[in-house]
Amino acid sequence: MATVANTWSRTRAKLTATHVKAAQKLLASNNIEGRGHEWADEQERGLVLRVGKTGGAWYLKTEKRTVRLGDMDLPVAAAREAAQRSRVDLRDGRVPSRANLRVWQEAHRRGMSPADALDAAFPEVVPEQSQEERRRDGPWEWADLVDLYLARVLPGFVPRWATQFEKHLRRAVTDDLARKLAADVDQADLLRVRDAVAADRTPSAAADTMEAVRAALDWAKRDQPILSGLARIPYPWWRDGLHVDWSSTPREHTPTVSELVRTLIIAERHRSLGGTAKETSDGMLAALWGIVFTGQRAGALTGTKKATVRSWPERPGWQIWTWTAAEMKGPKSTKSKKAARPHAVPIPPEAIAVLARFKTDPESPYLFPSRVAGKAVYPTGLTQLFGRLQGDPKGGRGGKVTERPGADLFAAHDIRPWTPHDVRRTLPTFLDLEKLAGAGSAILAHKAAARTGADAERELAASITLKHYIHSQRLDLKAEGMALWVAAILEAYEAERACLGA
Repeated sequence: MATVANTWSRTRAKLTATHVKAAQKLLASNNIEGRGHEWADEQERGLVLRVGKTGGAWYLKTEKRTVRLGDMDLPVAAAREAAQRSRVDLRDGRVPSRANLRVWQEAHRRGMSPADALDAAFPEVVPEQSQEERRRDGPWEWADLVDLYLARVLPGFVPRWATQFEKHLRRAVTDDLARKLAADVDQADLLRVRDAVAADRTPSAAADTMEAVRAALDWAKRDQPILSGLARIPYPWWRDGLHVDWSSTPREHTPTVSELVRTLIIAERHRSLGGTAKETSDGMLAALWGIVFTGQRAGALTGTKKATVRSWPERPGWQIWTWTAAEMKGPKSTKSKKAARPHAVPIPPEAIAVLARFKTDPESPYLFPSRVAGKAVYPTGLTQLFGRLQGDPKGGRGGKVTERPGADLFAAHDIRPWTPHDVRRTLPTFLDLEKLAGAGSAILAHKAAARTGADAERELAASITLKHYIHSQRLDLKAEGMALWVAAILEAYEAERACLGA
């Protein structure tokens, strides 16, 4: 081993334990010439065992970097493993971890098995699946199950109900559950969701959320048991394990005509309520009048499109508001085997004149546009309006009355609490007293009841003589009822305005 001062002497060989012992002996002899000696491994390119005057160590030498792999007592096979892993790191643009290399050295000093040493020093990093890969290959996380279920079912829902249903289900995608495997979400997890929703909102909202959760889990268990991971769940515990102690109470309240029109009056006079500077929009007030005039369900009525409003040549000044079968579907009709039918209601000129008072967006495609361009007012907006009129500053259902005197304008004006749906009892009750019960049922799209006597003969004659569309929608019969009802509303409105001080 001829050497030159300040240079390294070198030996090339397929390194073995014998070379390591020679290096240790050289270091112990304290007779090192030049800078020292290197043994270069012919098996692992770039691997060098280097002994200098201050000690010995294993190195990986590359064109870009020299990496210290460990002390010279590291076995040859272990040094080659460390060199290979360091070269991969360098190739991928990473600096080899000194901490990992120190753990690798220590594991061999302690006599750990090769497998245990690898696990300790170079733990396998399993690449995280992308969202696309996880949803394609499984197993799904809870947020995946919810997203994929909604994508599957929402297209079949009425748009307004789709929005509500999605809101109910997404309440269950909490921060601590979103990334949890769907198969690991258990009863305790979802009961915590139930209790949180009930506390933050209402027991009714909690019931809606649990119903949506059950539907999502049923779908995943039935249609995608492998990808969702639910195949290993032998019994669908969620079907009877997510009870909510709540049931709806059927409403039987029928507001009087006077209560309806007093509500219209105070809504028009008190447009800024609940501590907000945002006034009730003209579109919302027009929709409230539309509800009172027609008794239609808020979901269908507020979404009425201008393109579906027709003139009625046989009755100058009248309009015919129409809705498709899909628009007539309510939230529960998605579960019902009974199909909804197209519906039409004739609107008298007097009602049209009232609605024309409200300055709404003429470019909107909707008859009752909201402040948001291209959007209609929402049924929940009517609910919030009623809440504000009854003293709830947030316009919700909690009945949180403000301390402001006279905050509850319903009570102050002798109006018993009612909801937009309650008009569907007042209107037919009024027409029944006018001997036009059939008209009331037709206006509300109720199934026609069997009729007898003169009323039945008149309805039968009308259905025979009118054209098919008029016949199928019983528009003349509806018009007779609408004319009486609208006249009664407007007469009561003027009388109440006089009493309240116009």
